[in-house]
Amino acid sequence: MLPNPPAMLDESERKLYTLLALRELGSCNDLQLLYFMVDNEIMTYFDLSLALPELVNEGHAARLSGAAGILYQITDAGKETLSFFVNRLPHSKATQIIAAAPDWREKFMSEKQFPAQVIHLPGGACVAQLRLMEENLPALSLDIPLPDRATADRIVRLWPQRAGDIYRYLMSILDDSEEKP
Repeated sequence: MLPNPPAMLDESERKLYTLLALRELGSCNDLQLLYFMVDNEIMTYFDLSLALPELVNEGHAARLSGAAGILYQITDAGKETLSFFVNRLPHSKATQIIAAAPDWREKFMSEKQFPAQVIHLPGGACVAQLRLMEENLPALSLDIPLPDRATADRIVRLWPQRAGDIYRYLMSILDDSEEKP
C-alpha cells in the first residue's frame, strides 16, 4: 500500500516551504528539490510545480542555466520574504526541513560536482556519461559504451567516489613533465 501523500497546500505554504528548502539546500535542480520535498513529506509534485514558477516570476527564486543544467536558488528578496513569514509555517515542518537539509545538500553537491547518467541505446546497450566539474566547468568528461544497463548503473553509482582517483591517474600518465629522455 502506498503512503498517503501530504494534503494540497495553500499558496503561501507552498511558497514558504519552497523558499525555506532553497535557503537550506542551496542551489538545486527541480528534481532534487522534488525528491527532498516528497521524501520528507513536505509537499507533493503538484505543490512544487505550482510554487517554483510563481517564486521565479515574483523574483523570490532565480532559475539559472549552467553546465550542471537548470538550477533554482533563493534570491535576496526571497530571503527577506522568508524572514518575515517563516513563523507562519508549522514549527515541526520547518524544523524538519532545517534538520534534513545538510545531508541532502551534501548529496546534491556531489551530484553537481560528479554528474553521471545512463543513456540507453537501441539493442539494450548503454553509455555511461560521466563528468567531473570544477567551478561549473567540466574538468573531465567520459562517455563509456557498455553492453548492459546493470554495468552502466554500477559505473554511474561508483563515479562520485572514484572520479578524483581517475582524474589523478589520467593526469599522471598524460603529464609528460616527469618523463626522462
